[in-house]
Amino acid sequence: MATYKGLYGFKVQTLASDPVATSVWTAGGDLNTGRTTSSGAGTATAGLVAGGADDPGGYTNTTEEYDGTSWTEVTNFPTTRRYMGSAGSQTAALFIGGGAPPTAECQEYNGSTYSTGGSLGTVVKQGAGCGIQTLALYCGGETPPLTNMTEEYNGTSWASGNPMNNSRNNNVCFGVQTDAVTVMGGSSPTWAAETYDGTSWTIGNALNTGRDSGAAPGAGTASTAGMVAGGSGPPVPGVSSAAESYDGTSWSIKSATLAAAKSGAFGTRAPVSSYLVTGGAPGYKTTTEVYSENSEPNTFLNEGQVWYNSTGSTLKFYNGTAVKTVTVS
Repeated sequence: MATYKGLYGFKVQTLASDPVATSVWTAGGDLNTGRTTSSGAGTATAGLVAGGADDPGGYTNTTEEYDGTSWTEVTNFPTTRRYMGSAGSQTAALFIGGGAPPTAECQEYNGSTYSTGGSLGTVVKQGAGCGIQTLALYCGGETPPLTNMTEEYNGTSWASGNPMNNSRNNNVCFGVQTDAVTVMGGSSPTWAAETYDGTSWTIGNALNTGRDSGAAPGAGTASTAGMVAGGSGPPVPGVSSAAESYDGTSWSIKSATLAAAKSGAFGTRAPVSSYLVTGGAPGYKTTTEVYSENSEPNTFLNEGQVWYNSTGSTLKFYNGTAVKTVTVS
């Protein structure tokens, strides 16, 4: 009997299920309280979000935890606040500054209750945080005006670090205290990344699409592997669904985009391969999206790929746009 290999010169791979895209955003559980400009910590399977704006006239103090499937309301944040920086995990989180009006106050969360942490040396809101609860970094924001300030936290108190090269607010940060990246802001100089080595900031390359108010914090625990998503213009008016990854030198646009364009969303600090984004504007979104990347090359979809689906007993191929079934007439 003739085989496909004999007729066309190559062997057809047998797979139990169809390959999927190399990277994709999938829907997660909805927040109980829709919000924008909230803050949080954790990962895509153990997330935490607190505060933010939940209606045109006011802010919220609700806190929610995520278990990888659904959000559950837990202990309320001590005050109603938005525009906070953040660092840490679901059971050891730090919420930094915020407003309005701007404040130097910081709150620590242990997985069940809040306590007051050391206060910033600067009264500030709309900056960015990263790191862990006991070794956190905060940079940028507005007092007002916009600031290039940097402060480091040791679990008890804050100390001033060297300033950024550019003042910026509504920025996004990812990494750890001694190896961090911040990007985004309110004007063209702040579309470029800056990398922090624990002592000083170095200007890096700019985003492909300049914007501010991306999902914060960004994904990644080192300056050589991070990602940001969403945000708002200029230079492109309106909100963005774009995601870009950073390799320590340059930014690359991800083929997978958020299902809904948004700004002012919350993002986990999990690795790039599993990044959660929830909430945001326009409106006060409840939707959650989780980014994932496949690690097994055999599961990638490639244009021209042919395979036999053993579950459905069908021969299929990918034309670069959609999966098609080979029919015999």
